[in-house]
Amino acid sequence: MTLSRRTFISSMAGLAAMLTTGVPALGAPQLYAVKGTVISGDGTPPLVDYALLVDGDRISDIVPVNMVGDREIIGPDKGFILPGIINCHCHRIHDNEERRERYLRHGVTSIGDVASPLKAVPELLQSPSGITATAACTGPLLCPPGGYPLPVHSSEHGMIITSPKEGREAVQRLADLGAGMVKIAFEPGVLDKQWPMFDAVTAGAICDEARKQGLIVRCHVEDFAGLEPALNAGVHTVEHVPHRWRHEGLPRPVLDEGGVIPQYRRLLDRMVNDGIILTPTLDVFSRSMWEGPQLYEPVRYFLEQGGTVALGNDHPYRRTSAGMPLNEMRLLGKAGLSEMQIVTAGTFHSAMACGFYDRGLLEPGMKADVLVVAENPLTDLAALGRPSLVIKDGMVVDLAG
Repeated sequence: MTLSRRTFISSMAGLAAMLTTGVPALGAPQLYAVKGTVISGDGTPPLVDYALLVDGDRISDIVPVNMVGDREIIGPDKGFILPGIINCHCHRIHDNEERRERYLRHGVTSIGDVASPLKAVPELLQSPSGITATAACTGPLLCPPGGYPLPVHSSEHGMIITSPKEGREAVQRLADLGAGMVKIAFEPGVLDKQWPMFDAVTAGAICDEARKQGLIVRCHVEDFAGLEPALNAGVHTVEHVPHRWRHEGLPRPVLDEGGVIPQYRRLLDRMVNDGIILTPTLDVFSRSMWEGPQLYEPVRYFLEQGGTVALGNDHPYRRTSAGMPLNEMRLLGKAGLSEMQIVTAGTFHSAMACGFYDRGLLEPGMKADVLVVAENPLTDLAALGRPSLVIKDGMVVDLAG
């Protein structure tokens, strides 16, 4: 899935003329402005002394502060204004109130839940406007009998697929439930444990049906041996950075004296050319035996070739945190991303990974999901952990509880 900024925004054409009227929380007006330095989320230079104009639940314009007119100004006088952060890879927080407390009040306005029980899908998709973090979800991870996630997670987190026909039917079922994504895995096992993976025909049928249904295919790949079959199947994103290699029954390094091994570089180049998004989830693996250059160097190479990186920390596994994923951001910096690239990963790119086509950017017509901080996050990302103002669907969020 190659989705340019222009395509992303043009898919929302005309929405600015059909603004939905919301009732902002805390008595905030329906028409208002937030002024400061605007960081749009697409990597373009910040706009200093500009104002974001909000009408109902959408952004209507971005103008110099001297063009605000008589609109009421809310928030700090000179803050830094960004799209709400999107954690595009997390699990288990299904309840609206819990998503509000653990994500929205911290400035994370949307999440991507990538593998939860089927029964959780309706709850995840019930995201009342302005009340909680919006969720995109995959439902259970589609897997062959005995394949990942079944060896390590409860059976309700997997949906067993035994044929291409069953794969297509499962995708259709998830689409009917309202899921915007599906998830598969190409995981051959850890060290001496061998797990079955999808055959090419079944995986291809799942990805083909997902495209027909307009769903994004997220793919779990930790072992480099699973990367090529995942790309051949036609996935849209690779979840986790492949950091180990099971070859001929033995673990092999993905690095040599020259850096990332040539066969891995070839596949990373292919991901770049095909517009496939990488969500490294470095935080969760930095807490394991795999911490080291094998996590960071593939991300660095992918980025240097022009790859698209999204932000997700795999909460709650290995005690990763909900709220603002600052440690994931720090580790992306260790892998070579600049502060601006990290902000883009956590806004525009994460929106692309989740299929949030009207979120993740500060542009006219987009949903008014906004984070305002007092200090410049492009010089200190920790500022994102100290929100001054959070706006969700045009409504001001009560940060005090």
